[in-house]
Amino acid sequence: MLPPYTKPHLSFTDQLALLIARGLVVTDQAKAVLHLERIGYGRLTPYWQPFQQLVPDPNDATRTIRTEQFQTGAEFRHSVDLYLFDKQLRLLFLDAVERVEVALRVDLAHALGKRDPFAHRSPAFLDAHRANQVQRGGGTRHADWLTNADRALARSKEDWVKEFHATYSPPVPIWMAVEAWDFGTLSWLLEIAHPNDRAAIAKRYSLLPNTLVSWIKTLAFVRNTSAHHSRLWNAGIVNQPLVPKPFEAPSLVHIGSDLERRTRVYGAAAVASYFVRRINPGSSWPARMKAHWHAFPGMPFAGPVQGGFLPGWEAEAIWN
Repeated sequence: MLPPYTKPHLSFTDQLALLIARGLVVTDQAKAVLHLERIGYGRLTPYWQPFQQLVPDPNDATRTIRTEQFQTGAEFRHSVDLYLFDKQLRLLFLDAVERVEVALRVDLAHALGKRDPFAHRSPAFLDAHRANQVQRGGGTRHADWLTNADRALARSKEDWVKEFHATYSPPVPIWMAVEAWDFGTLSWLLEIAHPNDRAAIAKRYSLLPNTLVSWIKTLAFVRNTSAHHSRLWNAGIVNQPLVPKPFEAPSLVHIGSDLERRTRVYGAAAVASYFVRRINPGSSWPARMKAHWHAFPGMPFAGPVQGGFLPGWEAEAIWN
């Protein structure tokens, strides 16, 4: 049986004293206390973890475990620098994802709307195999999706929603409903859309349907991470982007050359850059992402490599 949590509540000053006792260098204690008050110990913790000592796991000689002690030369200010770098990284991603999300709304509304104004409400207009798959709760994949989609529409406070219900009886046609759905709902619909519609949308981006779905799911994961202010710069990407075939997206084939590129944020950044370039060829977003990583704050124990930005990444065609 695991022991209960017994660590006491600490003041901000005591929190800093604990970090100093563990070997973290603090050059300006008053400023450090202000950072703990504004940002919080818990939110900064992932950003100083790369500075902590690793020791062999006593139960597995092939593994190491992180201790609470810091490596020699680790400084509190560097964790704040990483936090601020990550904050700007999340804002950059949200800028790109917004463009992709808006474009995907148009793509889905146009493709499905040609079949029927309410095509999203019936598996008959979708990928029957995927839409009718039974989920753990007993409902079908489409039924679960529709519940979420209708719930999002019901929560919407947009004037057009009120005007629609004051003028017409439900349901709402897809070309209107898409405006109430978030990126996750859109990505889910793309996955269960009619195969011909999925292929038509993928063709717009010169991608195969499976690649498109994979990349949209990658961006949906990054979008959720960014929107909830979670760590991104060296975190693992759960929905890793599929490596494209050379004939569909040659500028992104290189993400398959090293696992770190796909399992860390680099792969998602390359995917976002690809979409932004297709949607708006004149966008400065790829250059801004490139400049952001070139400005990675100098410090020991942390660097762009931990985000999958391996040496020579900036020479890849996707960034130039």
